[in-house]
Amino acid sequence: MGRRRGAELDTAIRSAVLALLGEHGPDGVTMEAVAAAAHTSKPVLYRRWPDRRALLRDTLLGIAVTAIPNDDTGSFREDMLAVLRGWAELFTGEGAALMRSVIVAVAADPDLASTFRADVIGWRKDEMNALLARGVERGQVRPDIPVDVVRELGQSVLWHRLLITGDPITDELVVQLVDEILVPVCAPTTICS
Repeated sequence: MGRRRGAELDTAIRSAVLALLGEHGPDGVTMEAVAAAAHTSKPVLYRRWPDRRALLRDTLLGIAVTAIPNDDTGSFREDMLAVLRGWAELFTGEGAALMRSVIVAVAADPDLASTFRADVIGWRKDEMNALLARGVERGQVRPDIPVDVVRELGQSVLWHRLLITGDPITDELVVQLVDEILVPVCAPTTICS
């Protein structure tokens, strides 16, 4: 096999991180194990990331950025459907085991937890704040909503099903969350679309 560079190498490294995380939990994601699984060397990894936490953080942030849409559809309802459908897709199938491993990793490592909350969760909070602000600007969302609560309502139900109850995460659930819980935060005199 020839020497990989750029996106091809990056994909191999991130795939190795996710595979190791899913198979062995956070302790299995070492620079040595990632290098072996990605068929590269530790110096290649250390040129890109100072340590395994940074590598894990960047990989998880990459998942959050690519898996959860943040496009402006012009509609609060459609924006929320897109976001929750992104979470639902991430939480079902092979993604479910990975997300459980992420929670274990964050719970077991205070430094990773701090970084994960600041970078990954912080990014998601900023995106949800922007989504809600757009809804307010368009008159589809009341300006007095408790943003810090509303931005987590739908996602918290999906996380709860993933981690606690094991109940199915379906598209019907996503639509119900949006139409029966989240859309009602709209101004009563405004029709949300």
